[in-house]
Amino acid sequence: MMENTEHLTDKKKDTRLIIKLVLFPCLMFGFGFLLIPLYDVFCEITGLNGKFELTAATDDQLLDQSVIIPPHDLILQFTSASDAQETWQFHPAEAQLEVTTGQQYRTHFTLQNPTDDTIEFTSIPSLSPGLAAEYLIKTECFCFQKQVLLPGEKVEMPLIFQLRTDLPTEYTKLTLAYRIYAKSLASNTDHNLDPNLDNPISDTGRTRYVR
Repeated sequence: MMENTEHLTDKKKDTRLIIKLVLFPCLMFGFGFLLIPLYDVFCEITGLNGKFELTAATDDQLLDQSVIIPPHDLILQFTSASDAQETWQFHPAEAQLEVTTGQQYRTHFTLQNPTDDTIEFTSIPSLSPGLAAEYLIKTECFCFQKQVLLPGEKVEMPLIFQLRTDLPTEYTKLTLAYRIYAKSLASNTDHNLDPNLDNPISDTGRTRYVR
């Protein structure tokens, strides 16, 4: 009788162990599956990654300022970087601006292609501190689409923005950084670059800026 009791006890222990061994991998798989969307939600809530949508502001964004805070002044710094800093001549028109929340401002970044190739540039913005990213509204930005520059071409790329009035007053200085990545499309050393003549590079999709 005692042996039967011990046998049943051991069998129950084995059953519990098997259940645990089966459940643990299932739970770990489920956690791994949910990790990425949970991280995206966490970044969206906290703004820790400092990134924001590369699209123009909508009317709803401009009006979505439910928290009433009196307009206040702060410093907005501009920085630039590239994948080949020694080659691409990319820099902001001003190192910084003193801005007031709720007001719209216009500035620009200058970019020059000193090479003999046609270059396609992609601009990636970021704002620090990252938690303030949601308060920056860009109505026009060169980062919304890729820029194509002919050999030797120089452009002034506009940036029109405002900071929402509900930006917490604890933010007294922000830094808006742009980093560009370049991709060579084709060598044009043997081509005539006069825009009034036949040019092998189509202007379709190119944004015309002040040169």
